[in-house]
Amino acid sequence: MKKILYSLFTVLIIGAVFLYFYTNESYKKSIEAKYYYIKGDFKKAYILSKEAFDIDPYNKMAFTVMTQSKISAKFQDYIEDGRKYLKKIEEISNQKSVSNSDKIRIKMMCETMIERFKKLTPTALTDKKLKKEAFDIYSKFKKIHEELF
Repeated sequence: MKKILYSLFTVLIIGAVFLYFYTNESYKKSIEAKYYYIKGDFKKAYILSKEAFDIDPYNKMAFTVMTQSKISAKFQDYIEDGRKYLKKIEEISNQKSVSNSDKIRIKMMCETMIERFKKLTPTALTDKKLKKEAFDIYSKFKKIHEELF
């Protein structure tokens, strides 16, 4: 009889928790934000988690997802910009001759990306793949800068 009561009590508690999360708009949005964060859409995750946090400032899940999405979006932007700059550098270096203005442009791109990397602040929750990819981009720019200048 006690096992049945404990089982019933456990089911009721789980049901109550599920019902709370299902009916609470803030937690609905933060769960959806977490889904987009896991999917890698950090900008959408940030928007949804910010909305959830605005509804309920005590929603720790929304705050955590919002903070991590903002950090991860910065890493993602760094990686995208780095790829664009590396492509431009490759296009410049494939020309027959590289002018002084092109060399200055390459130097500025390298220095910009090196400094931007130093300003990225990962946390323990930041995706390891993002950190590694950003570090790889940084290493490429560092190497180009050391070789050319």
